[in-house]
Amino acid sequence: MSTPLPTFKQVATRPKWIAVLALCLLVAAVFAVLGQWQIERAVEQGQSDERDTETAVPLETVAQPTSTLTTEAGGRMVSFSGTWVPEDFDTLAGRSQEGRTGTWVIGRLLVAPPGSESAGPVSLPVALSWFAEAAAAERLVAELATSDAEVDLVGRLMPTEAPTQGDIQTGATEAMSVAALINEWQDYNGLVYGSYAILDQPSAAASGALVDGAEPIVSMRPVTDTQLNWLNVFYAIEWVAFMLFAFYLWYRLVKDALEREVEAIEDAEAAADRR
Repeated sequence: MSTPLPTFKQVATRPKWIAVLALCLLVAAVFAVLGQWQIERAVEQGQSDERDTETAVPLETVAQPTSTLTTEAGGRMVSFSGTWVPEDFDTLAGRSQEGRTGTWVIGRLLVAPPGSESAGPVSLPVALSWFAEAAAAERLVAELATSDAEVDLVGRLMPTEAPTQGDIQTGATEAMSVAALINEWQDYNGLVYGSYAILDQPSAAASGALVDGAEPIVSMRPVTDTQLNWLNVFYAIEWVAFMLFAFYLWYRLVKDALEREVEAIEDAEAAADRR
């Protein structure tokens, strides 16, 4: 009478292989958590920027002097008050607007320091208006050079720019670089915002910057990339593959054990038949 051959279920339900299955389940659970984390990161990075950047908030609530502009503050509308420094109106060449290249008129505004009455005023670079003709921009600068009025303004807060090749090679200032501007300002006290503001149209008009030939500077609300981070998706797929491999490994181990037992039984029966 031949010995009955064990089945896969009989081998798999032995304590040894149940313990191995429990270990594989634990490993698979870890892989599943890691895969979910990668998917969450991909989705989080793919979400669109839904901040309200168009409702003006006080400058001091989103930015601090001598600090780098944060992602939350960058590109949003802010309100601020201050006094112009007449000697520090200037022009920036090579400024593109709606497919045209022209000149900005810029100025320096002294605003009150946030949360500290004892500190001196803080400098804020401001872009007032755009001109197609550089000569017209120079004329406005000459007119504004007598302006030291206190003003209440609204503008879009933008990060400082790096100097361009034109700044270095030709000496013509093209970049709204805070680091470069402070070397040209009169009586600079060392307190400055590490960003600049582009005036909205009403503020530019109130500042007298929209004279003949001037246009308000076009500033667009910030737009972020809403695409999924496919590298994180790929990592998530890898973790799922590892999780499935853990179960396959358990199945393969049980299958190999079953095949060895069947082979041992068959060999024993064959030996008995030969005797």
